[in-house]
Amino acid sequence: MKGRRWTINGDFLGLAPNGVRRYASEITLALDGLIKDRHELTENLEIELISPVPPHEDVPLDRIGFRWVKEFNKPRLPQFWVQTQLPFYINGGLLSFCNLAPVITRKQIVCIHDLQSKLMPESYGLGNRLADLLILPLLGSRCAMITTVSEFSRQQLVESGIASPSRIHVTYNGADHAMRWLPENGTLDLDSVRPFVICLGRPQKYKNTDLFWKIADDLDAIGIDILMAGDMKETNLDTLGSRRPTNLCFLGRIGDDEFAQALTKAVCFLLPSRMEGFGLPAVEAMALGCPVVASTSPCLPEVCGDAALYADPDDLPAWVSAIERLKNDRKLRSSLIDAGRSRARDFSWRCIAEDYLRLMLRIDAEPTP
Repeated sequence: MKGRRWTINGDFLGLAPNGVRRYASEITLALDGLIKDRHELTENLEIELISPVPPHEDVPLDRIGFRWVKEFNKPRLPQFWVQTQLPFYINGGLLSFCNLAPVITRKQIVCIHDLQSKLMPESYGLGNRLADLLILPLLGSRCAMITTVSEFSRQQLVESGIASPSRIHVTYNGADHAMRWLPENGTLDLDSVRPFVICLGRPQKYKNTDLFWKIADDLDAIGIDILMAGDMKETNLDTLGSRRPTNLCFLGRIGDDEFAQALTKAVCFLLPSRMEGFGLPAVEAMALGCPVVASTSPCLPEVCGDAALYADPDDLPAWVSAIERLKNDRKLRSSLIDAGRSRARDFSWRCIAEDYLRLMLRIDAEPTP
């Protein structure tokens, strides 16, 4: 096959460091590595990343080219760069890893991570909901292929009429990036806390962050503290309860090394969401040998399998019981750590990048419409 050209939608470089940004960054790095290794699926393939922001040091590229297309100063609106500027610079096919993408581009693979803005609208602003409502159906009907991160998300995309099952490919997420984190470089002072659980606080309602307030007193009674990291402002914290539990320590946003430091010392990691597209922090915890207690809500049982303990997001005693078991039962804890590490090895960014290369090859082989 003659030379093939693809572009990566680099809009993700301007996003806050969240799970969607992680997905895009890690797949881009994995694609770069596969090209460098001369993987057979990269034969005659040239990829360029086009971004509205300068290159980031956390996405160092060796074989993938980089082009900075500055965003217009006015109007500076959500999706303006993606919809009106990026399409003029695409050469060949387009890879878009972060839900929204230019609707004018047909030769395109778009990852739609979930439909949270539709299923849990109270967690999102009007702008986000409208963008998803207008753009996602157009992408589903026009682009060559949709990817998503779980069978649950795939089912939701089908039921919502975004695309037919045959045009949606499940990639999941990887977990191996967590092995690059260095817990010994973490700067958290963990000497002054009792045995603790680690969790992530988020302002979105579906994240069920108020559960940590509700179980705090019961955990305090059995000698357990709660360390909560994440993007929560003081105003968000004030809405979760009139009194902040004395055994809850809010860390704010922490770096990867600090998160790894906490995971390697915690009794367990808690993920009580009412819904997730994938639930990346759970497999990150597993990769680092931290037991996981996860919600029974979709799609966490699909992702975690038998390598986690589960509790209904509203069953407070079940959460406390699971944590207490992991604190006191060394055999259970050891078996869950082993199962978690084994489960995490099933999620590889390199394998996901190979999936994308196969999809790209299939699309390149199809006749131009």
